[in-house]
Amino acid sequence: MNIEKPKLLQEFPAVPLHLNRSRQHPAPVNTRRLQLNPPLHALSLTGFVRSRITADCPPPPPLRRLPDSSSACVDSSGVSIFVATRNLDYETVESYNLLLQVVNDQNARVDKQLLVDIVDVNDNAPLLQLFDGSLVENAERALITTIKAVDKDTSPQFRQLIYKFDATATEDVRDKFALKPNGELWTTKPLDREEVKQYRVPIQVTDGVPEHERMTTYWITVQDLNDVAPVFAPSGVFEVELPENRELGKPTGIRLPVHDPDIVNNITYEIVEGNEEQKFRIDPTTGDVLVNKLLDFDHPVMDRNFTMRVRVSDGANAPAETEITIAVTNVNDLQPVFERANYTFTVTENADCNITFGKVSAIDPDLPDTANQNILYYLSPDELRNFTIGATTGNLTIKGCLDREAATRGTVTLYPRANDEGGRGHDADPATVQMIILDLNDNHPHIKKPERSYAMIPENLDPMSVDPIIIQLDDLDSPENGCPCTLEFQENAVLSFREKFSITQLAGSEYELRPTTMLDREEQKAYELPFLTRDSQGVSGIRFLTLEVGDENDSPMTDGTSSIKVYNYQGQFSSMVIGAVHVTDLDDYDLEDKSFEVDPMTSSDVATHFQVDHETGNITMLKGTPSGIHVLRVKVHDNFRGERAVGEVVINVVDLTLDAVMQSGSLRIANMTANQMLQHKTATGASLYERLKEEIAGLHHIQEDQVDIFTLRDVAEGVDVRYNCHSSPYYTAARLDAIMLQRRHKVEKSLGVDIPMIDINLCLYEGLSPCGDRSCQHTMRPNLTAPLVVASETSTMVGVDITDDYTCDCGALEPLPSVCFEGFCYNGGTCYVVNRTLTCTCLDDTNYGPRCELMTARFERGFAWYEPPNVCENSSLSMVFETSDASGVLFYTGPMVMSPWADYPRDFLYVILNNWVLEVYLDLGSGTLNMSIPIEENTARSFEFVLSWDKIEITLEVLDCGINGTLEVSDPCRKSLFLPGPYRSTRHLLNVQGPMQVGGTSAPLNFEKLSASYGWTLTPPYVYTFSGCVLELRHNDRLYDLNATDYSKKTFQPCDAPRTSRVVLGQQSVIIILASLLCLLLLVLVILCLARRGRKTISYPDLDREIVKETLGGTDIEGFGEKDVTNFDFKFLQVTPDGYLINDDDDGRLPDVALDASQRQAAPLAKMPEGLSIGDFLKDNIKKVDEEHQDVDDVRHYNAQGDEMSAASLSSLASGTSSAGTFDYRSDWGQRFEKLAAIYGQGTETGEEDDSEFEFPDIPDQPRNYSLRASFAASEKSTSSSPASVVEKNVGVLATSISTSIPNSISTSLATTAATLANHYPTLTLGREARATKEEVRDHNGADGKATDAKAADGKAADAKTDLKAKKETERPALRTNKEPVTKKIDYHETVNPLVSAVNGVSGKETWC
Repeated sequence: MNIEKPKLLQEFPAVPLHLNRSRQHPAPVNTRRLQLNPPLHALSLTGFVRSRITADCPPPPPLRRLPDSSSACVDSSGVSIFVATRNLDYETVESYNLLLQVVNDQNARVDKQLLVDIVDVNDNAPLLQLFDGSLVENAERALITTIKAVDKDTSPQFRQLIYKFDATATEDVRDKFALKPNGELWTTKPLDREEVKQYRVPIQVTDGVPEHERMTTYWITVQDLNDVAPVFAPSGVFEVELPENRELGKPTGIRLPVHDPDIVNNITYEIVEGNEEQKFRIDPTTGDVLVNKLLDFDHPVMDRNFTMRVRVSDGANAPAETEITIAVTNVNDLQPVFERANYTFTVTENADCNITFGKVSAIDPDLPDTANQNILYYLSPDELRNFTIGATTGNLTIKGCLDREAATRGTVTLYPRANDEGGRGHDADPATVQMIILDLNDNHPHIKKPERSYAMIPENLDPMSVDPIIIQLDDLDSPENGCPCTLEFQENAVLSFREKFSITQLAGSEYELRPTTMLDREEQKAYELPFLTRDSQGVSGIRFLTLEVGDENDSPMTDGTSSIKVYNYQGQFSSMVIGAVHVTDLDDYDLEDKSFEVDPMTSSDVATHFQVDHETGNITMLKGTPSGIHVLRVKVHDNFRGERAVGEVVINVVDLTLDAVMQSGSLRIANMTANQMLQHKTATGASLYERLKEEIAGLHHIQEDQVDIFTLRDVAEGVDVRYNCHSSPYYTAARLDAIMLQRRHKVEKSLGVDIPMIDINLCLYEGLSPCGDRSCQHTMRPNLTAPLVVASETSTMVGVDITDDYTCDCGALEPLPSVCFEGFCYNGGTCYVVNRTLTCTCLDDTNYGPRCELMTARFERGFAWYEPPNVCENSSLSMVFETSDASGVLFYTGPMVMSPWADYPRDFLYVILNNWVLEVYLDLGSGTLNMSIPIEENTARSFEFVLSWDKIEITLEVLDCGINGTLEVSDPCRKSLFLPGPYRSTRHLLNVQGPMQVGGTSAPLNFEKLSASYGWTLTPPYVYTFSGCVLELRHNDRLYDLNATDYSKKTFQPCDAPRTSRVVLGQQSVIIILASLLCLLLLVLVILCLARRGRKTISYPDLDREIVKETLGGTDIEGFGEKDVTNFDFKFLQVTPDGYLINDDDDGRLPDVALDASQRQAAPLAKMPEGLSIGDFLKDNIKKVDEEHQDVDDVRHYNAQGDEMSAASLSSLASGTSSAGTFDYRSDWGQRFEKLAAIYGQGTETGEEDDSEFEFPDIPDQPRNYSLRASFAASEKSTSSSPASVVEKNVGVLATSISTSIPNSISTSLATTAATLANHYPTLTLGREARATKEEVRDHNGADGKATDAKAADGKAADAKTDLKAKKETERPALRTNKEPVTKKIDYHETVNPLVSAVNGVSGKETWC
């Protein structure tokens, strides 16, 4: 069918459509009717709207089609009406060109363009442009700016804007500003910035539409002009008092603030009057008055008071002036001066004792001569040993007596010091006091030559061939009391001395000594000759001359032994000489005649770590030598005498750790050397070194091998000893030194020595401190290159040489390391590096510090020892605590015993809580101080106090003590005191020797005796130990780790640790306990009676319950259904000593080892009945077996490679054979046991027997971790197949099993019994032969599971019937042979009696894979 293209009968006129821009969609655009020919009533016209793309690319017109049913389509049949879909904007698009397309049902199309013009309306409100203007103050009427507004409407009639002030504009703005309709903003009068700095001008604009009114605020700033003169503010400081010692350039305190409201100004200051000599100057910009020249109050005219006029100007207006006054005050700026620089006094030795011999005097130039000079006099600590000085008088006094001979050239020089302001001012230059000591004849002559009163005479020489020894005498007294002197043998000298030596006087005070007989060193090595010497005045005394006999190689040499103990610090010692080889030889100086070489019998390990010098015999320990005991044998050749000997050296190398050295105690033994420590023998025969170790071990209740004395160092006063005690971990040095000090007298008496010093640390002695009155820290530095070698004749100690280093600081903080190391974090903390800083993660954040220091601890009337505080200037010590009682010792550090020697430190610090009053007792060597602060009576809160001191004063403060202030005491929580005494400038350090005892003291201290012993000026009270918690303890920057104590009592860390319970028993409780004990006693008696009664009958319940198994077997399964079986019959061991055979009875259970293991709850302990021995038991059972014959069932222990299987009925050993006949288990072994028959019997016969009808119970799938291993043993081929021979074999297996699973004592007894059995039965073999047979059996059952015997394969078919029957049972996991890879591990942990295990072939704890 042909469809004509529709024609437009009437087109739209060429008139555009106009659309008002304010029309809201969906409003009709227009209505035009299109007449169609022919009319298409059934078709609807579809209009497509397309926009013409103009230059500015307007968006598609917002038009959509209305449905034909719309009310806008009336009288418009077939016409589509288009309306706007969103608001039209004339300012965006002024017109649209629409393309209309008419389509009929035949898809014929006609296009027509439609022009749509948008009509503009006033729809945009004007917008004001932002503007902030400014103008200069005081300006005449001027135009500020023209206000501009923007209106987006395009039509000019909509852009007529009107400007005016908003209704919010103030009257002041309307008065000072004018706004024209065109937007010009004018000022109406001059503006003053000092009046108003900025104006707010609100302006409104409109285009005629009320809704389009808009308002914007404009800020008009008034710019400043310098139009106001400056003036001085009354708040300034115009008068001050200035100390005369104010430094140059420092401010005087004058403040001259200036008031000038102008911003723009140039303020300058100047002194215009009164500044004579330019003593002051003023900063021209800030007005600060500064010191320009030094001031001197003592200048009576110029430097007392200053009145000056200061002028200020801003550069444009009139300046302002004011007066300032500075009053100079006097200060103590001059040091005191002694009236005389030199003093001379005379005293007589040993006569003028404890007398005042002179006086010194000083004045203060700052004070008038008539005023109290307030001078404090003092001496140095060294001078105070023999002299004292009056603190305020200057009187000099001798302590005791003086010895002229002890002084240099008979004179003593003192340097007294003075300090003004009572010791808190300036020090004077010391005066010089020279004391001339007059002589008394109080010394007898001494031997001047030979030096050190020592000489040597060779041995084995004729007396006439010996050069005489010249003795020269001298006298320390003055010449009138000295020589000429005489010498003679002491009257009571040994007669042998007179017979062997003669003395002849020479000229003056010289004598000649000769021997009168030939001397032998081996007879006596040295002589101590006593002589009586007398001076010219008849004063006499005894002097000794040591005469040593020289040595010759004239004594035989024999073997010798010696020991060397080496303390190797951290194993870092380099190769070094540790001693020499020792052989027995009375000659001492024959080393050049000897040669040394290592004996080949010495272990190669020892020879690789030690070397022996061929000529000297010195032993060198090489670097890296391990710790332990090394035995070195050395051959020694005496080339002069042609003798040979062997020296055996036992070398014990001990590695010392860092803690072993740093946590060491120290002491000094007077009048002793290191060699004497090793050589000197005590009453017990041990050396002093060994006895000291015993004493130290006894003090700490430990073994001697837990004590290491690793340093013996000779010093002028004796020998310094360092030691450690280790009982995991090492005891702290504070504990070692404190306990040694407490037991010093006991140790001295036991060893017969004098101990003048404990804790060798010079920082503790202010008179000996290398830092004087400054901070002092002691550190120990081990010498890794040069150890200390101390040798006696047969023993040598190689120790660590400790160098004592001292630094004059308070432990200067070093940069923390950036790499974690062991020990950085305490108490199990974990170290991390965060931003190159080490941090620690602790157990919790409450009880631990930055490095996991434990900060809290609870004390229940106990104590704990810690390291004492360091010797520091300007120290502070703080503690945070909670108390459960009103009184208690917080801590004490100081002396614990009476003064042991003259220079022992007297300093102490004692902090207590005494009836809710915090008290501090402190003595720094200058006098005892006491301070107290009451605190709140509250056990539910914590308290923190800080104690600090310096050279001048000591301060105690309790932070929030809970006490309110009063008019008399404004701050009750803080107190300060000046340090007392004449030693203020030197005695301000806390030098304490002993531990810091927190919470209490280890023993009650007798403060009365301590005060008297140390000269304390106050006696502290004794209070009970502390009960409460310490939450933090800190000294300076050191946070104490309260877990770092090794000596404590009733101390619990941390504070919240569980508390111990206290049980209080009342009368009823005691009665109940006694009744319970009585009932228990009766019950025990009943049990004992029953047990004794039960001993009459010997029974064997354990043997009746599976202790002895009938058969021990092992099976190797080659594959599914194929078995090779090896069994051993143990049924014959089931016989009691009474001759009764233990049968299976009728319980219906197979004594399978696996079932037995799964059912046994706990293996009973094997106990032999009273009166029965193992030997009798075995003998009786052998006899019973020979007499009786029983048929036995067997149980096999399967080791499976293949599928899982369970035990089946195996009552006959011949169940797998096909031949008929009765199986004799004593002679016939069956087809599958031919290999065993070849081992245990002479021949085998095959037979066949029906399977037993016995049905075995199910074996559990998972036995209770009980694995068994079959044990095999064999003996030589028996010549008889009697039951006895079989038992012999089985007994061998039993003995072998027992010997490997029971203690040595029982094993020895069993071995004896087995030997007895072997004598009766020669075929019985044990031990190694049984194990050899076991290996042989393994050879027949290879790892690959293949049969090695053709007959074994025949047995597989016979076993198939058994396997079918076994499948009915519950399957269990297959076990593998010992040669297969491990697939499962089962540990048997049940307690098994060794005897029972041996019988069953199972060890007490065995793992089988």
